[in-house]
Amino acid sequence: MKNRIVLYINKHYPLLLSFWLPVGLMLSYFIYRKMFPFGSNTLLTVDLGQQYVDFFAYFRKTILSDPSSFFFTFNKAIGGEMLGEFAYYLMSPFNLLLLPFAGKSITAGVMLVTLAKYGCAGYTMGRLLTKQRLQHGLMVPVFALAYSMMGWAIANQLNLLWMDVLVFLPLIINGLFELLKNRHGLAYSFWLAVMLLTNYYMGYMVVIFLVLFFIWLATDSFVSFKKLAKDCGLFIGRSILGGGLAAILLLPTLFSLQSSKGQYTANVIHAKFEYQPLKMLSKLLLGAFNFKQMPSGLPNLFVGSLVLISFVLFFFNSKFKWTSRLVAFLVSAFFVTSLCFEPLDLFWHGLQFPVWYPYRFSFVVSFWMVYLGALNLRESVRVSALKILFAAILYAGIIGYVAVNIKQFTFATKTTLLASTLFAATTLLILLFPQKQTQRVLLVCLAAAEMLTNAAFSLNNISYVSQKEFAEPNSALKNDSQALAKLDPGLYRTGQTYSRTKNDGMAHSLNTGSYFSSALEKSIPDFYGQIGDPDGDNYVAYSNGTLISDALLGMKYFLRPKDASEISIPAKQKKALSPLTLRPDLQDYRLVKDGDLTQIYQNPLATTMGYSANIALQQVKLPFNEPINYQTKWLNAATGTWPTTRYFTAKNFNEVVFQNADKTVNLTGSLLKKKNKKAPAQVVFKFTPQTNDPYYLTFGPGLEETNVETYTGSRPLYHYGTFRHNVILNVADHSKGNEVTITARFKKNSLFLDNFVLYQLDRQSVTEKLRQLKRHSWHVKKVNNRHLTGKISIKDNQQIFATTIPYSQGWQVKIDGNRVPTFKLQNTFIGAKISKGTHTVTMTYTPPYLYLGAALSAICLILVLSWEFIPAKVKKYRKTKN
Repeated sequence: MKNRIVLYINKHYPLLLSFWLPVGLMLSYFIYRKMFPFGSNTLLTVDLGQQYVDFFAYFRKTILSDPSSFFFTFNKAIGGEMLGEFAYYLMSPFNLLLLPFAGKSITAGVMLVTLAKYGCAGYTMGRLLTKQRLQHGLMVPVFALAYSMMGWAIANQLNLLWMDVLVFLPLIINGLFELLKNRHGLAYSFWLAVMLLTNYYMGYMVVIFLVLFFIWLATDSFVSFKKLAKDCGLFIGRSILGGGLAAILLLPTLFSLQSSKGQYTANVIHAKFEYQPLKMLSKLLLGAFNFKQMPSGLPNLFVGSLVLISFVLFFFNSKFKWTSRLVAFLVSAFFVTSLCFEPLDLFWHGLQFPVWYPYRFSFVVSFWMVYLGALNLRESVRVSALKILFAAILYAGIIGYVAVNIKQFTFATKTTLLASTLFAATTLLILLFPQKQTQRVLLVCLAAAEMLTNAAFSLNNISYVSQKEFAEPNSALKNDSQALAKLDPGLYRTGQTYSRTKNDGMAHSLNTGSYFSSALEKSIPDFYGQIGDPDGDNYVAYSNGTLISDALLGMKYFLRPKDASEISIPAKQKKALSPLTLRPDLQDYRLVKDGDLTQIYQNPLATTMGYSANIALQQVKLPFNEPINYQTKWLNAATGTWPTTRYFTAKNFNEVVFQNADKTVNLTGSLLKKKNKKAPAQVVFKFTPQTNDPYYLTFGPGLEETNVETYTGSRPLYHYGTFRHNVILNVADHSKGNEVTITARFKKNSLFLDNFVLYQLDRQSVTEKLRQLKRHSWHVKKVNNRHLTGKISIKDNQQIFATTIPYSQGWQVKIDGNRVPTFKLQNTFIGAKISKGTHTVTMTYTPPYLYLGAALSAICLILVLSWEFIPAKVKKYRKTKN
């Protein structure tokens, strides 16, 4: 047994090192940074902490307990399809490693997946180098390490869903070689399909790269035009089949993109360079990454000194055909231009400007550099003194350029420049070394040191969420979710006045109304913007509800954090959760659960997700960016209230105090300026409610958190800080006779009081109308996320079946077993005609084009297998016959 192990290691040590070196190096760094489970920190930062980790928890739930969540879920905002979200976020096979990690331990699972992807990227690159005889022995892990720990990987490990592309790209390229050499296309089509299924976004970039790589490969191996024509046919045909194999997911995803990301495609493209192209030279050096590079930085191109030197020397290596080197140069020039010229940059990103993380396709440029670098040193690692001199001058030029312009690069320091110089100089000296084996051992050690140093320099610039910051709100949400499941197992929505992220609902099986995703349907933020809740292209937050919106959207329960003064457990043991928003009007709801850190309130006026509404709701014209009028018209139309009832009444402030700011009589629409720009400025608004009704304040984007700090009394006026439409904020309830003060402190030299109006809500009138709707709600029984059924009572023929389920062609509605056509209500929801009486309404969701995609995938699978195995059997038959 021992001999077998020794023999296996001796035979496969290049691939073993290719896997374990990046794993070991990154693990050592994570331990040094005390990442959980080795300390108090986590790998969670930016989107990984605010978005992806919640998706991972959702993935676990879908696999382990609720497969219907793969297609649709009410955990997503107010409900939405999930097949497109899985295609973008969650189809990585590495996610299966997360299954054993529940709750707060999922941060350890994130580390495991991260390490697995680093290791597998090294392994597959090593396999490509070995199979295509580009390198052998210790040089295999040298180039595999440069690939798996390239600057793009280090900068994007927080975008964990993208890192699969580093694993599958070498497998696809190896499959392409096998296709063109041996006419076997199964591996190529299969791995291309796996890439497209795992992440179609990265897959799109891979497809573009494959075209360029094939052009170079066809030139490099050109024999005759007849062979070239056959190769082109094979490449195009098997590529189409690869895409066809993934059609079962791609077709439904394409449909979902038309209502989400597809609506944000750039209409105007400027033929301009996005920055001075020479600046990208700075990204070839160590530590060329920090937080400022995330929103609008330069492309990540670091691959280590050996790869960079060998890549450049490839173009001067006369052992390769001049045509091969010329086409390689043209492809490289195309890459360089793509990395700075706006039209090409947009082309690589599907005609959409990236929101943060620019030049996401630069991994293909790094692969190209590693591949040509390995090819250049295929026969010998030793380089002539003349070429070493040329490389030294080139490297000195790069370092000199960055040093002279160091103030332009926030990530560059004297330390990183010195380290880059030392590693480059050492690499050049080793390339002159005459002893092959010693030379290769030194190169392995040098590569490991250089890639680890780059990772440390780069990642030390990033801050991370601590395990405590993740675990405490996560545990509170988990407890509240479990308490609600016992209290009420039905289908309803649950509002929050505390949260960890906008995707808490995804992580904890709560229908919170909030959501953050790059693939969010455009109609959802549009709707949120109209009812007065924060929205953006890729997020919504149900943090600014009113008694009206709570009830109409079926917000049956609310989760509220206790203040520090309300917590009975000593502060050393428990810390109060941070509020998301203030909702004094929760006093109108019933307390049903009083926990250690939180309380749960029940809304007695909440409808279900379907209700009987007056036909006027189908015809009403709703206003734009007027949340008070929108909610008023929604309730009036649904209840058939004519003439229109006013529920909100504008109120004046009793007193407004201007401190170091210009005074104005008309508040709304006023631009207030500091008198003394060097001194603090604030405005204090005071009013005394004359009733115990709820009071709401509306204001626009001029009062978002970048411009002002707001307080009620001496406490922060908690609300979600970024928004682009007018929002509503509850500022008082049951406060009759008590003065309420709202303070706005300037963060800049001026403050725009954008749509700044105080309203009183007529609770009695609203309660009467909402009770009317609740009496005729759909008593829905949730069978699963894509199948709902229940009874509803319709009082007359002037009613329609209205829902607050987002409209989609995938939903099918049946009334008493008969399918009925649906229509869109409020440009957002599903509606259907219905007659007087009591009816059973059933709704079923099937992703559009799912069955067509499955049929195409099945056909392509049959063709791939037929073309792969039938010719071999025919040849065998002919030989036997002869």
